[in-house]
Amino acid sequence: MIDASVFCAYSNTRDVHHNNAVKVISDMLSDKYGSPITTDYIFDETVTVVKRKCNRHFANEIGNFLLNSEFLVARIDDFIFQKAWEICQEEDGLSFTDCASIAFMRAFGIRYIATFDKGFKNRNEIEVIGK
Repeated sequence: MIDASVFCAYSNTRDVHHNNAVKVISDMLSDKYGSPITTDYIFDETVTVVKRKCNRHFANEIGNFLLNSEFLVARIDDFIFQKAWEICQEEDGLSFTDCASIAFMRAFGIRYIATFDKGFKNRNEIEVIGK
């Protein structure tokens, strides 16, 4: 699974994590950590942040890249939404989107997440890629 922090760094050459993000994306596309997958919530967050921090052109580029690449952009359904809400009510320091990612990963047995977000570190069920 890939988090917005990686996609945002990938699309912004000035980001401190850009070079690492390029390597992580390459590793993910080579199936090094299983099938490359993200969610519609991550797509939303990525396009929004890139548009705000860079510009519409870069936001369009990353959005089209995600929609037309080997990445599966899965939809958060009612079951995952409810599980995310349960996690969100119990956890400090995580956005609702982060909670949705955790719920999605649990539901589908996904162990790896590519992220630069510190909120995913020190979680027993998750192994962070891109530290």
